[in-house]
Parts: sequence; structure tokens; C-alpha cells
Amino acid sequence: YGDGSVWEKARFMHRAWTDPDGDVDDLKFPHTVDCKPFPTPQEARYGEKKVSLAKVELKVKGVGDADPIVRLLKRKFTRFGTKFENGGTPIEIELSPNAPVDKPQGYSIDVAKGKVVVKARDRLGLTWGVVSLIQCVDRDESAICECKIRDWPKLERRGVIEARWKADFLEVALFEKMSSLVVKIGRPELSFIFSGLELERARITLKRYIDFGIVPYWSARELSVHPALPFSAKRTRDLHLQWFRWAAQFGGNVCFEMDDERFFDFPEVDKKAFGSATNMDSKYITSLYREVKKEFPNFRLIFGTPFYFGPDGAAGGSWYPEEREPYLKSHREFLDPEIDVYWSGPRVKSIAFTVPKIQWMTDIIGRKPVVYHNSDCVWRHGHCNYGADVAGYKASHCPETLDMIGGLYVNMTHYPEAPKVGTAMDWCWNPDAHDAEVATRRAVEQFEGPGVFEVLAAAIPQISYLDKYIGGARSELFTEDQAMLDKIAADGEDAWKRVRALAKNGGMSVAAFKSAALHRAKQMASFRRDPPKWLKERIEAENSNKSYAKEEIGFDAEKGDQFFPASMLQGGRWHGRIKDSTDRAPCGVKELKIGDTVSGKFTLEPFPPEQTPKLIVTCMAFVEAWDKDFKVDMPDAEVEINGKVVWRGKMFADGLFKPCEIDLPVVSLTRTSTFAIRWTGPEVEHQRRPMIHYVVLRK
Repeated sequence: YGDGSVWEKARFMHRAWTDPDGDVDDLKFPHTVDCKPFPTPQEARYGEKKVSLAKVELKVKGVGDADPIVRLLKRKFTRFGTKFENGGTPIEIELSPNAPVDKPQGYSIDVAKGKVVVKARDRLGLTWGVVSLIQCVDRDESAICECKIRDWPKLERRGVIEARWKADFLEVALFEKMSSLVVKIGRPELSFIFSGLELERARITLKRYIDFGIVPYWSARELSVHPALPFSAKRTRDLHLQWFRWAAQFGGNVCFEMDDERFFDFPEVDKKAFGSATNMDSKYITSLYREVKKEFPNFRLIFGTPFYFGPDGAAGGSWYPEEREPYLKSHREFLDPEIDVYWSGPRVKSIAFTVPKIQWMTDIIGRKPVVYHNSDCVWRHGHCNYGADVAGYKASHCPETLDMIGGLYVNMTHYPEAPKVGTAMDWCWNPDAHDAEVATRRAVEQFEGPGVFEVLAAAIPQISYLDKYIGGARSELFTEDQAMLDKIAADGEDAWKRVRALAKNGGMSVAAFKSAALHRAKQMASFRRDPPKWLKERIEAENSNKSYAKEEIGFDAEKGDQFFPASMLQGGRWHGRIKDSTDRAPCGVKELKIGDTVSGKFTLEPFPPEQTPKLIVTCMAFVEAWDKDFKVDMPDAEVEINGKVVWRGKMFADGLFKPCEIDLPVVSLTRTSTFAIRWTGPEVEHQRRPMIHYVVLRK
């Protein structure tokens, strides 16, 4: 489901038709044993006495007996072993304007004198009350402690940007108390037509969130980015209106994303019609929203603006085709004030929020930003969570953050990010009581059960020593002690076996420990013991050439520079030494003939980068001239990024290796890009072919 697999689609639809409530108990949440609500409640007192839940009599007011919220409670309690019979412990579930907690999404739980009462004033509050009641059950004793809970969230709007999920994400959203989320419904064909089955699957997905009061947004990325359709074309507007209405008729909303990619493929027809995206986007999106709003008054829209970060990230110029401030100001002037605007923080992957930075975005777009959070605020393991890493939202954000933003969605592309997401939900719910380590442990335990967090927490310090090889093996690896590397890999394997033995869901929420950390540990130990041929060649080239790069251009891997010695470049003719050069033999070069191309691949993270990347090519061309008056032009060259020519000029110097710095325009870049360098001529008498010594990508 989400990735388009036939098996997942079939599983989703079969269960929806045969077991409509299966999606709330697929993962068997919660697996915690502390018998308290999660996230941490605002006010809670717990007594010593317990009330039996072996037999209960359910009494419902304000909602029907077959309401999805009531069915959720019955589903979980039945699995816990509870029998629903007259004369059992009374459980009252009541939706009432007179409920004790007068706050949005608030609820109360009172367990005393052999009776359980859950009350709320709104539907979502009742959902959270029932979820918290389920979390409080002691399954070993089939009982619940006497307690008095008064609870509500600090930040009303919190959730995830959901992508590529299976059919079981509703349960995660319920038990981490997400009030809203962006759902990847599926990917239409280029004709933008879903089959009837796909439409039914999408309708059910949206409906299931709405059943519990959760506000779903359908991600419209396939309509706004892939491919980039001209907004000035009537058929584009008709298409967008069709899909907006389609989501709205099911009670859904739309997240219209234009970040990262579409902005840089601004169609030529739109340029001719409007001159720039600044003159068009806000007006276009507003017109769509207002037209759909007339027909569906509850319809909501989030706009994923291309400049979704700032003020610290790139502002324009050579990196962006338009300047940031004028574009964002157009949202304040022309974007309907009810439309939300995404903001990832000061940078693409922000470590910290401050009052001035939040205020900067608020002022420039004319509304509170809705945060689309790309980080765990720690930058540990290259933003990869090994399962017990403590996310630092509270520590790195100013205390005013939750008052100054319109909501917070965590970017969650796969289940191993669950620990940081659970931590973020706890912080958004009750920041005063939030303890990052406690919240992370409880998030893991709700997913996998007790013990998993402790095993991983003990293993992470040792295995994360190898994080320095996240970019791949390099020469430093051969200075490492083999026995130490073997021990790191063996201890990591042992830790993962213990996790698998404990984890109730197979460790799926902490799987990055295996897929990233353990995989790297085994790989580095193996490479150190028996390096493959390609690695030997790479290390040899790296060692021989890197000293020149450090001296000539200040190469610094610690600052993110990526190094490509000639031996790593594809194409050209390899020379192990330079016959007529004494200053750097034997170091290896790639020689070109006319039309030849050498190429390599690099990854930019974060993307978009915070400043214009540069490709630095160190190269030369020999010219043999016996006559002092003999003159010849240096060869011409061109550079391509992802198949697009981004630079033409005189790259090769006469008889000396010199660096040529080239700014890389954003219109050509993606997260992972391929560069190609080509000699285009001329080829004249007495001129030898150009040679490339090394290339550096500088972020």
C-alpha cells in the first residue's frame, strides 16, 4: 500500500471488506507495560486499588454503539480477554458539551469505586480518551488502576508527512495521538486516472482517519510536481479542480506540494504568461481553493512552498531561479489567509528554532507557519535513528515554538523513524512534562515492548564509532584495528538478535540499527580484512591524489567535500603516471580526446543545499611549441549535470594543473546527481590531449 505492490493493495482491500476494524489492531498496540497514557498527560493521579476488567458492561452516550471509537475499545479489550456482559464493571463512554475538560481534544478519565468513566466535548477528544483508557489497562491482571486524568494537547495540530505506508498506519496515528497527517493515497498513471479499485482504496483510507476525528490531507505531489504541468493551461486547472473535489467529497483535504523539484522546472509557457512563479503561484492556488471551498465549506489546503525553509538557507541567485523574499511575500499578498504554508525551519533540516527565525517566516508569509520537520534536532548518524537515539526537539527549540506555529508534521518516510516521531508527539502534547529519553523509550516500547530500548541504548555508543564511514570506505579504514572492527560487528549482531527475541513487531520500528549500523559494521570489518579490488584501487588513487587536493584547493572531507580522483571517474583513458610531468608523477590522470566524457556521481544532503555547490576540476593540457611566437587557444569544454549542459568555457590550462571552479545551478540538480565533463575541441597541431587529475564537489 503506497508503494504500489499488488500484494499490499489486495491485502488492504480484502481486510477492509472482511474485517473493517482490523487496521486498529494490526500491530497489537500498545506493548508497553507501565499502564499510563502516552503522550504524557497534563494532569494525572494514580491510586493503588485496581478495578477489574474481566467482565464489563459498556454504556455509551452521545455516540452510537457501533461508532468506530466504541468499536476500537471493544476490539482491544476483547483481545485483552475482557468479556462484555451485563452486570460487569460499568464503563461509560460519553460525548457531551458538559464534559469536565473544556479544551479542544481534551478528555477526562475517572476510575474509582468499581466504575470507569471517559468523557470529552469533541470527537477527537473522545478518541484520545478511549486510546488512553486502552493504554492504562494492566493486561496481566485484566484490570485498571484507580485514577483521575484530565488531559489535552498543547499543540492541537500534530502528525506526520506519511509516505509509502502499508495498511496499518492508522493504529500508529491513534496510539501516538496524531490529530492530522498527510497521506500518500497512491500514484496515478500519467493520464492521472485512478482505477475504480484505487479510488475505493483511497476513499476507505481517508474515511478511516475521519472516523476517529483525525484530519487527513491527500498528498497531491503527483499532480503538482511529477510532471510539472503548466499552471497557465486550462486543462491543468481542470485537472487540479477534479482531484481537489475528489478528496473533498470524501471529507479529505489536499496538501499541494511544490518543494524541491517543480519550482526548478518552471514551464516556459508559464514564464511567457506570467514572467515568474512569484507572479503566479499564490494567485493560482488561491483560485483553486476558493472554488472548491464554495462547494465543500470544510475543505482545507496546505501549500508546500518551494522556499519551505529560511532565513538561513539559500536565498536565490545562482542556486534558485527566483529570489526567496519576493516569492514568500507573494503568499502574504495573494495566498488566501486560510491556506497553510509549510516551513521546515531556518534550514532544510533544522537543528534548532528560535523566536526571531519563526517570526521571520510568520511575517513574510502573513500567517503562522505549519512546520514540516525534517530533523530529529540532533544530526546523529546522518539523521538516521538507530532505535534508541534520543530526539532533541525540546532541547533545541525555543520554549515559544509551539505557541508560534500553526502545527507540526514530522517527515516520516519509513517505520524506523517511529522513535523520533513518538518523541515529537510527546513534546507537542505536553512540553512542560516532556523528557526526551523517557518519551523515546516509551515510543519504542509501545511499538515493540519492554527491553528493546535498553538493548539498543547499550549497543549504539560502540557501533556508532563507524558512522564516519557513512559516505563509504576510505583510506582511514586500513588504519583501524581488525580485532576491534570484528568485535563491533559481532556485538552489534548479538544486540540485534536480542532485539528480535524481545520485539513484538519484529523490530520494524528500530530496523535502522540493522539496515544501517549493523550492515556498515559488517561491511567495514570485511573490507578491512579482505578489501575488494575496486576498493584497493580507490584507496590507492585517494592516497596519491588527495594530498594535492588538500594543498591546492583546501579539500576538507570534514566540511562535506566529496573527492573524485581520476581513477574513480568513468570514461577517458587512464594513465598511471604523467609521462612529461615531474611535479605529480606517478599519480594517475584521465586523458580525453575530442568528444570524450568523464563522469561521476554525488549526493547532496541536505537537499536543497544551504549554499551554491561548486564542481572543482583540476586539469591541464600540454602544448608543444618550439617557436616562441607560436600561439594556440586552450581547449574548450562543457559540464553536464544530469544530462543538462550547465557550463561551457576554457577549462584546461597550458602545461600546469590548475583548478577550475564551476557553480552548479539548481535547475539541474537532484539529491543524487551525475556530472559529466567533455572536451569539445579544438584539436590542433602540437597540442596534446587534455587531462583531468581530480574533481571535488564542494557543498
